[in-house]
Amino acid sequence: MDFFQWDPDDQVTEPSSTAAWSGRGLLQAVLSCAGWLLLIPAWWLAETPLLGGSFVGWWISLLAAVFAVLVSIAAILIACVRRSWGVAVVSLCLAAAAFVVVSRQDSQVYPVDYRYRLHRAALAELAKDYRAGHLNGGLTLPADMRSLCPSGVAYATPTVLFIQLWQNWRAESGTGLAYFAEPPTESTVIETAWGDQGYPQREVGDGWWWVA
Repeated sequence: MDFFQWDPDDQVTEPSSTAAWSGRGLLQAVLSCAGWLLLIPAWWLAETPLLGGSFVGWWISLLAAVFAVLVSIAAILIACVRRSWGVAVVSLCLAAAAFVVVSRQDSQVYPVDYRYRLHRAALAELAKDYRAGHLNGGLTLPADMRSLCPSGVAYATPTVLFIQLWQNWRAESGTGLAYFAEPPTESTVIETAWGDQGYPQREVGDGWWWVA
């Protein structure tokens, strides 16, 4: 009796779970963190001289943050609906990692040295007035310095002239530029925000130091 021989080449192959994961799953995982990473150029744009400190710049930052949250939630929910638990977990981890990376990109998103060079002339005038003893207490900065100091926090004391570059949304942590009456030391402490103190990190030029 002849038996029917099954040709292995005729077998119907189903797409492997690995292939599905590497395609659609990988795309979902990447999208879960892409929105957060796009915040960095969005914040850079919001801090350019044209938009820095303006209502438009604020809206760009807000919409970019909302977009990042919605994309992450959508990617994770889609993975859960499809019962792709591995994709959901990886998407959640990537989104959390991207959030941590973005949350640490304070003033360094728009490099300190570039911002200093952009406002070098105005900072030189402030330093000149400070040395002459014309500045004391809280300061009102010129409109053309809004991109340097969006919060408007700046002050002068007998020992330091400080301009805030960045602070978190609760105003409990910040960084800035400081001009000192005397060269600072490692123990020099500067109030950088309502609930934060910083130390001189390095000189950026003409006696101005980055403080964090």
